[in-house]
Amino acid sequence: MIKIRNSELDSNVFLAPMAGITDISFREIAISMGCSMVYSEMVSAKALHYGSENTKELLRISPKEKPIAVQLFGSEKEILSEIAAKLSENEDIVLIDINMGCPAPKLVKNGEGSSLMLDPKKAAEIISEVKKRRTNLSPVNSEEDLKWVMRQQWILPREWKTRVLTL
Repeated sequence: MIKIRNSELDSNVFLAPMAGITDISFREIAISMGCSMVYSEMVSAKALHYGSENTKELLRISPKEKPIAVQLFGSEKEILSEIAAKLSENEDIVLIDINMGCPAPKLVKNGEGSSLMLDPKKAAEIISEVKKRRTNLSPVNSEEDLKWVMRQQWILPREWKTRVLTL
């Protein structure tokens, strides 16, 4: 039994966030097949900040898939922390994940995804700001790409203090 926030999960089987795949229907299927927690698709904090209806649709949650984790991406700590704070008000969202592992060129050229691993100080500031502004006890997780970590000979700073690190 795993406890995250106020939710007790039956197993440690979680559905990973996958852009373009983990939509609401796929998440419901994963739950029906035994996943104890599912992740949203990777969601742009900036798009949510500016009110994108298409992006809001990615965060639609069905009653069957509670609790859920949400993965955000971005590079601006103010916007990421603002959106994480709003999302943490939703009792169904038990974990906020900051994507630092996606090597997609579109994200990397904007300083998002795995490019954040090239700037550990900025990454630490983002995590710190998100943790500071959340309104409840939702854990903050960061996801890194292990190949990128090894290529950059990168060491995770102690000040990150994330509760979960996904490689």
